[in-house]
Amino acid sequence: MTDGSRASRGPSSEPTGHPTRSRVLLAAAAVLLAGVVGTEVWYLAGSDDVEPSAERPVVTGTVVQRSAVESAARSTQEILSYGFEDFDAQVDDATTKMTEPFAEEFRQTAAGDKGRFVKQRITQEVRVVTSAVVTASEEEVQALLFLDQYVARAGEGTSVTLYRALVTVRRSDGGWLVSDIETE
Repeated sequence: MTDGSRASRGPSSEPTGHPTRSRVLLAAAAVLLAGVVGTEVWYLAGSDDVEPSAERPVVTGTVVQRSAVESAARSTQEILSYGFEDFDAQVDDATTKMTEPFAEEFRQTAAGDKGRFVKQRITQEVRVVTSAVVTASEEEVQALLFLDQYVARAGEGTSVTLYRALVTVRRSDGGWLVSDIETE
């Protein structure tokens, strides 16, 4: 065909776009993607030495927080629940859930209470009613626990005391260990 139609000319030699423009857009998209990936890596990696502060009391993920608070609650119940029967064995078992410095302090306090517990045949059980994270880092978490304490004395029945405790747990090779319990 000689009428000048496209079909008669074969493949088009007309430019279909600006190759420079396409390359610039592709390069810009690659730079933007690299920036997003770099920012995400920086965010996820974070810094291991971030410490909780008043402005940012929790500097760790939800999984760590929940694990530590659950451990604090479970350990506190076990640590503060003991009685006159097998008193020393119960104290020894409780100290396995603590850091060594806190275990020493706890043993001294328990030694002072032993005579009263045995003489009055006292048994106490502590139950955690609810809990929350106060501060949290990868290595240390403070949990606020609301507790019910049931104290039974021979011949006197059982009394219930409601109180709260600020429990600090520290990460160890074997999990979370209680390093402090402050009660109110």
